[in-house]
Amino acid sequence: MEKQNGKHGLYVVLSVVLAICLWVYVSYIDTSTDSTYTIRNVPVEFTGLDTLEGRGLMITDGAEQTITLNVRTSWSAALRLSAETMSVTVDVSSIESPGTYTTGYRINYPTGVSSNSVSITGSTVQNVTYTVARRTERSVEVQGVFRGEVADGYQREEFSFSPATILVSGEESAVNQVDHALVTITRDEPLSSTFTGEMPFQLIGLDGEVLDLEELNLETDVSTVQVTLPVVQLKEVELTVDLVPGGGATADNAQVTIEPETITVSGSESDLAGISTISLGEVSLGDIFSQDTFTFDIQLSSGLENVSGVTQATVTVEITGLTTRTLEVDNIQWINAPEGCTVDLVSQVRQVQIRGEEEAVNAVVASQISIVADLTDATIGTQNVPARVYLNGTSDVGVVGADGYYRVVVNIQRE
Repeated sequence: MEKQNGKHGLYVVLSVVLAICLWVYVSYIDTSTDSTYTIRNVPVEFTGLDTLEGRGLMITDGAEQTITLNVRTSWSAALRLSAETMSVTVDVSSIESPGTYTTGYRINYPTGVSSNSVSITGSTVQNVTYTVARRTERSVEVQGVFRGEVADGYQREEFSFSPATILVSGEESAVNQVDHALVTITRDEPLSSTFTGEMPFQLIGLDGEVLDLEELNLETDVSTVQVTLPVVQLKEVELTVDLVPGGGATADNAQVTIEPETITVSGSESDLAGISTISLGEVSLGDIFSQDTFTFDIQLSSGLENVSGVTQATVTVEITGLTTRTLEVDNIQWINAPEGCTVDLVSQVRQVQIRGEEEAVNAVVASQISIVADLTDATIGTQNVPARVYLNGTSDVGVVGADGYYRVVVNIQRE
């Protein structure tokens, strides 16, 4: 056991002696001998870029480059030199016009290594070559494409984007190649609801091909856009009119034809849920003698869209199942005569048309009808003024025409 302990102690002593010898040797080599080392992929950094950009210029070719440095230095200094700890700097602040430039550079050494302890060998390139081009920027439109299908009974609307345009900047010739920005939405399942989301985009060239931003050294002010692709429900809805009873006729006596009968509208499910018909407006049956045709604008409530594209409807109303009769009425009166004036009736008799069930119509006599002219807006002289017809003694028969209004001629003179 003692012999083994002695050998172990001898090994320790020999290790210490060898370490000291190696340290002395390295120290001697380090301080007395320089060697040549090759450092590859040293990055080139440009300063004065703000000044260059202020002149409307930018570096294109050579903006991202590295160089190889052959250095002569001590072994200990060389241990600290690498592409990660070194760089070279090129000042471009004095450049005022586009072109290709070859200029010198300044080497940046890591902390602890003095430039005086390193020399660059003659095989190292002493200059950096790069290209300066005119810089420009331009706004391009954002467009969208949907690759997929929408569900049955639904319709896809137009894309909307925020922002709607994208600012593209870079070398003038490269920027001028850009036509628009394109957002692509792809769905495997049919779409039945509105799509919204933050989406990336591609720049599309004038030839319709996708452009490589890195290759062209292009920049954009945003990297994504907010996209909305509305998907709405479709529904076929019947067109109707509201029939106002009059002239002895009710909805039971009216045969209505509407062209078109229906239209297709789009909207959200909640907006369409309670809609089964769309009313075009009112038709007064008292204004229709036998048959009349009306044109209505098709108006929809907010949130709905007329997918059919038809903006007007033609409504034909025919009165059926009733008897009409014309009576000569001489019971003509007036109201609201101008103060200090005399009124003479030029119209002594007016024909009045009545309508209703045959038996009720035949029972009406002319004395049941009176005509009252309203002179509220009348002036001095002979003129045609509105008059209303009243039928007394029956509710089963009505007066036909102008909602019961007729006209008579009067002569008004000052007293």
